[in-house]
Amino acid sequence: MPDDITAPLGRAFTATLNRLRGAMREPLSTLPVSLGPPDIGLLQFLLNTPGATPQCLARHQARDKAQLTRKIKALEAQGLIRREADPDDGRKVRLFLSEQGQAMADAAEQIRRAAFAELLQGLNRSEQEQLLGLLQKCQQSNDPCAKRAQSDGRLLFAWVRFAILFPLNRDD
Repeated sequence: MPDDITAPLGRAFTATLNRLRGAMREPLSTLPVSLGPPDIGLLQFLLNTPGATPQCLARHQARDKAQLTRKIKALEAQGLIRREADPDDGRKVRLFLSEQGQAMADAAEQIRRAAFAELLQGLNRSEQEQLLGLLQKCQQSNDPCAKRAQSDGRLLFAWVRFAILFPLNRDD
Protein backbone atom coordinates (compact mmCIF):
# COMPACT_ATOMS: atom_id res chain seq x y z
CA MET A 1 0.00 0.00 0.00
CA PRO A 2 1.78 3.19 -1.19
CA ASP A 3 0.46 5.62 1.45
CA ASP A 4 0.97 3.25 4.38
CA ILE A 5 3.31 5.06 6.77
CA THR A 6 3.40 2.30 9.37
CA ALA A 7 6.93 1.18 8.46
CA PRO A 8 8.58 4.63 8.43
CA LEU A 9 6.64 5.61 11.56
CA GLY A 10 7.86 2.44 13.28
CA ARG A 11 11.44 3.19 12.26
CA ALA A 12 11.13 6.78 13.51
CA PHE A 13 9.74 5.62 16.87
CA THR A 14 12.48 3.01 17.20
CA ALA A 15 15.25 5.49 16.40
CA THR A 16 13.79 8.06 18.80
CA LEU A 17 13.43 5.55 21.62
CA ASN A 18 16.91 4.16 21.06
CA ARG A 19 18.25 7.70 21.32
CA LEU A 20 16.29 8.28 24.54
CA ARG A 21 17.48 5.00 26.09
CA GLY A 22 21.05 5.85 25.12
CA ALA A 23 20.80 9.28 26.74
CA MET A 24 19.67 7.66 30.02
CA ARG A 25 22.06 4.70 30.22
CA GLU A 26 25.29 6.45 31.22
CA PRO A 27 23.74 8.79 33.81
CA LEU A 28 21.78 5.88 35.33
CA SER A 29 25.03 3.94 35.69
CA THR A 30 26.30 6.63 38.09
CA LEU A 31 23.53 5.93 40.63
CA PRO A 32 24.44 3.84 43.69
CA VAL A 33 21.95 1.13 42.63
CA SER A 34 21.48 -0.68 39.36
CA LEU A 35 18.57 0.81 37.42
CA GLY A 36 17.62 0.66 33.76
CA PRO A 37 15.29 2.99 31.86
CA PRO A 38 12.20 0.80 32.49
CA ASP A 39 12.87 0.89 36.24
CA ILE A 40 12.40 4.67 36.29
CA GLY A 41 8.78 4.27 35.26
CA LEU A 42 8.21 1.55 37.82
CA LEU A 43 9.64 3.65 40.65
CA GLN A 44 7.73 6.74 39.50
CA PHE A 45 4.50 4.76 39.38
CA LEU A 46 5.00 3.60 42.97
CA LEU A 47 5.96 7.13 44.02
CA ASN A 48 2.70 8.46 42.53
CA THR A 49 0.60 5.43 43.49
CA PRO A 50 1.82 4.20 46.88
CA GLY A 51 0.23 0.91 47.84
CA ALA A 52 -0.37 -0.26 44.28
CA THR A 53 -0.88 -3.96 43.85
CA PRO A 54 1.52 -6.01 41.73
CA GLN A 55 -1.35 -6.63 39.29
CA CYS A 56 -1.96 -2.91 38.83
CA LEU A 57 1.76 -2.35 38.39
CA ALA A 58 1.95 -5.18 35.83
CA ARG A 59 -0.84 -3.58 33.77
CA HIS A 60 0.80 -0.17 34.00
CA GLN A 61 4.22 -1.50 33.04
CA ALA A 62 2.82 -3.84 30.36
CA ARG A 63 4.76 -6.74 31.87
CA ASP A 64 3.67 -10.27 32.60
CA LYS A 65 3.32 -11.32 36.23
CA ALA A 66 6.44 -13.55 36.30
CA GLN A 67 8.64 -10.84 34.78
CA LEU A 68 7.34 -8.23 37.19
CA THR A 69 7.72 -10.56 40.19
CA ARG A 70 11.42 -10.97 39.37
CA LYS A 71 11.81 -7.19 39.01
CA ILE A 72 10.00 -6.52 42.32
CA LYS A 73 12.27 -9.03 44.09
CA ALA A 74 15.36 -7.39 42.58
CA LEU A 75 14.27 -3.89 43.60
CA GLU A 76 13.30 -5.18 47.03
CA ALA A 77 16.76 -6.78 47.42
CA GLN A 78 18.31 -3.39 46.57
CA GLY A 79 16.22 -1.83 49.34
CA LEU A 80 14.15 0.33 46.97
CA ILE A 81 10.68 -1.10 47.54
CA ARG A 82 8.85 -2.96 50.27
CA ARG A 83 5.77 -5.16 50.30
CA GLU A 84 3.02 -4.89 52.87
CA ALA A 85 -0.06 -7.03 53.38
CA ASP A 86 -3.29 -5.31 52.36
CA PRO A 87 -5.05 -4.32 55.61
CA ASP A 88 -8.45 -5.15 54.09
CA ASP A 89 -7.44 -8.43 52.42
CA GLY A 90 -4.43 -10.22 53.84
CA ARG A 91 -4.10 -12.29 50.65
CA LYS A 92 -3.18 -9.17 48.68
CA VAL A 93 0.15 -7.38 48.72
CA ARG A 94 0.67 -3.64 48.41
CA LEU A 95 3.91 -2.12 47.13
CA PHE A 96 5.62 0.98 48.52
CA LEU A 97 8.90 2.78 47.93
CA SER A 98 11.39 2.78 50.78
CA GLU A 99 13.13 6.04 51.69
CA GLN A 100 16.04 4.98 49.49
CA GLY A 101 13.56 4.09 46.74
CA GLN A 102 12.04 7.57 46.93
CA ALA A 103 15.49 9.14 46.67
CA MET A 104 16.39 6.93 43.68
CA ALA A 105 13.02 7.66 42.03
CA ASP A 106 13.74 11.39 42.32
CA ALA A 107 17.30 11.03 41.01
CA ALA A 108 16.22 8.78 38.14
CA GLU A 109 13.39 11.16 37.24
CA GLN A 110 15.92 13.99 36.92
CA ILE A 111 17.94 11.81 34.55
CA ARG A 112 14.83 11.02 32.52
CA ARG A 113 13.82 14.69 32.34
CA ALA A 114 17.29 15.65 31.13
CA ALA A 115 17.12 12.93 28.46
CA PHE A 116 13.70 14.19 27.33
CA ALA A 117 14.92 17.77 27.26
CA GLU A 118 17.79 16.70 25.03
CA LEU A 119 15.46 14.68 22.82
CA LEU A 120 12.91 17.50 22.46
CA GLN A 121 15.32 20.42 22.15
CA GLY A 122 14.70 20.68 18.40
CA LEU A 123 10.96 21.23 18.90
CA ASN A 124 9.44 24.52 19.95
CA ARG A 125 6.74 24.68 22.65
CA SER A 126 3.91 24.45 20.13
CA GLU A 127 5.43 21.39 18.47
CA GLN A 128 5.99 19.73 21.85
CA GLU A 129 2.34 20.35 22.75
CA GLN A 130 1.26 18.92 19.40
CA LEU A 131 3.42 15.83 20.00
CA LEU A 132 1.94 15.42 23.48
CA GLY A 133 -1.59 15.69 22.07
CA LEU A 134 -0.89 13.06 19.43
CA LEU A 135 0.66 10.71 21.97
CA GLN A 136 -2.27 11.24 24.32
CA LYS A 137 -4.59 10.29 21.49
CA CYS A 138 -2.57 7.11 20.89
CA GLN A 139 -2.39 6.31 24.61
CA GLN A 140 -6.10 6.56 25.44
CA SER A 141 -6.89 3.84 27.93
CA ASN A 142 -9.67 2.65 30.18
CA ASP A 143 -7.16 1.04 32.53
CA PRO A 144 -7.97 2.39 36.02
CA CYS A 145 -4.27 2.15 36.91
CA ALA A 146 -3.46 4.55 34.07
CA LYS A 147 -6.01 7.20 35.08
CA ARG A 148 -3.52 8.93 37.39
CA ALA A 149 -0.99 9.20 34.54
CA GLN A 150 -3.69 10.57 32.25
CA SER A 151 -4.93 13.10 34.77
CA ASP A 152 -1.56 14.56 35.69
CA GLY A 153 -0.24 15.10 32.16
CA ARG A 154 2.35 12.34 32.19
CA LEU A 155 1.10 10.50 29.13
CA LEU A 156 4.25 11.22 27.18
CA PHE A 157 6.26 9.58 29.94
CA ALA A 158 3.79 6.70 30.19
CA TRP A 159 4.01 6.08 26.45
CA VAL A 160 7.78 6.16 26.47
CA ARG A 161 7.86 3.80 29.46
CA PHE A 162 5.86 1.31 27.43
CA ALA A 163 7.99 1.81 24.36
CA ILE A 164 11.22 1.41 26.33
CA LEU A 165 9.95 -1.88 27.72
CA PHE A 166 8.85 -3.14 24.32
CA PRO A 167 11.05 -1.53 21.68
CA LEU A 168 10.31 -2.27 18.06
CA ASN A 169 14.00 -3.03 17.51
CA ARG A 170 15.53 -5.30 20.15
CA ASP A 171 19.05 -5.22 18.69
CA ASP A 172 20.50 -2.83 21.29
